[in-house]
Amino acid sequence: MLSVRGEYLVPDETVQALVGPEGTVWTQPATGEPFVLCARNATEQDAAGRFVADLLGMGLVPYGLPRTHRQTVAMFGGPILRGCTWVPWAEAPMPTDEDGAELSLRGCAMVAKQEA
Repeated sequence: MLSVRGEYLVPDETVQALVGPEGTVWTQPATGEPFVLCARNATEQDAAGRFVADLLGMGLVPYGLPRTHRQTVAMFGGPILRGCTWVPWAEAPMPTDEDGAELSLRGCAMVAKQEA
């Protein structure tokens, strides 16, 4: 069985953040800190796509994606990260709250883990 878990990252030149049509993609889990979806390589990018697909499957939409993202992908096809790009951490716009203040979020890579 395949599971995905988060691994907090120290931002450096290898870390890329996922940026969607509405800004940097981040989520607030039910427990724990909010985090920005990040990756250091193609494997982690694929795991982030699976994580987003799981969220959308539960009816949850991460910040940075339009609320209609699931319907758009269903209607027009394409990858689950349709309209998103991976940008270096230093170039990614940090999310803001309702008052426009920048949120201080940690980057987190989704790591696929094979369980026995």
